[in-house]
Amino acid sequence: MTSLAPTRDRPVRVLLVDDDPDDHLLTRDVIADIPGGGYTLDWVAEFDAALEAIGRGEHHVYLVDYRLGVKTGLDLLAAMTQRGYPGPVILLTGLGGPEVDRAAEEAGAADFIEKAKLDPVTLERAIRYTLRQRAYEADLERKVAERTAALEQANASLREADRRKDEFLATLAHELRNPLAPIRNALAIMDLSPGNQAGLAKAKGVMERQVRHLARLIDDLLDASRITRNTLHIDPRPVDLAGPLQAAAESSRAAAAAADITLRVELPSAPMVVNGDQARLTQVFANLLSNAIKYTESGGTITLTAVPAGGEVTVSVRDTGVGIPADDLPRVFDLFGPVDRADARTAGGLGVGLAVAKRVAERHGGTVTAISGGVGQGSEFAVRLPLIRPPG
Repeated sequence: MTSLAPTRDRPVRVLLVDDDPDDHLLTRDVIADIPGGGYTLDWVAEFDAALEAIGRGEHHVYLVDYRLGVKTGLDLLAAMTQRGYPGPVILLTGLGGPEVDRAAEEAGAADFIEKAKLDPVTLERAIRYTLRQRAYEADLERKVAERTAALEQANASLREADRRKDEFLATLAHELRNPLAPIRNALAIMDLSPGNQAGLAKAKGVMERQVRHLARLIDDLLDASRITRNTLHIDPRPVDLAGPLQAAAESSRAAAAAADITLRVELPSAPMVVNGDQARLTQVFANLLSNAIKYTESGGTITLTAVPAGGEVTVSVRDTGVGIPADDLPRVFDLFGPVDRADARTAGGLGVGLAVAKRVAERHGGTVTAISGGVGQGSEFAVRLPLIRPPG
């Protein structure tokens, strides 16, 4: 069904539903005498023909006689409501009164006019009022629909946030629990073999690694909290980016070697001076390398490069890992919302590393983007930072 709106260049189309030819001629003359014109009149005499015409939605307003043979205009209004036809309808009656007024209103008529009082001014005023009310109702319906859609979207977002919170808490509990077993075993070994120096050294090494892991988890939690409260501290000063890059690479070599992954570092010889916090920049690149190690299979390769050009430096972490589906790329930096990549070499982590890396880079005036050809095609994370001193 089409939707029409009268304009200055398009006349108001009126459909008369009346089984009396004389009333049709009378109404036609009244329409013709409306000051200024701008109205056209079509006529149908039968109930079923009226429903068919109304269903086509070709008219702006319907004038419906109260008496339609064995049926009434109220019956037509009920049929329109049942079929979802919007109207608006002005009921024409031979006799007026409060009972007819109430019946017309309850049936959904916008207005009613006694035929004895039908004249050009009265009809034009009724049509204008009816169309204005219809426009107001349509605008109100649109606003309600938009508000309802916005509320539904907000509710969906809250449900998704609640789901992610539950998943995060479950992951947190799992990640915090995992190091406890090796620490307990190491303590047991130390108690059972107090004189075994080799055993003690091995147990000490296990405990040190697990404590570092726990400290990293706690640091991630603290950084996530600082990000959400916008209190992440940055202490910027001129720094050659080679320092943070090499520090991040060295901190990642042991994990890469343990996973049988080759880590390549390709840095220019010229200084790449940025205004940044050395520790935080190291954190950015370490997080990206940690993510690459997590999602790269045994035998794979991770390449860390830095290319200065055009007043900025682009640091890239490329891997030959499991890749990222195109639909998931926009979500990889969501806080507490890691993309579920089932083909990952290993599970683990709180899903905040990439989010922290992105926020810290942005606090340095930079950007972080993710690129992937899809599942099985590897991934690349590129960090762009402004240089404060040209290379060379």
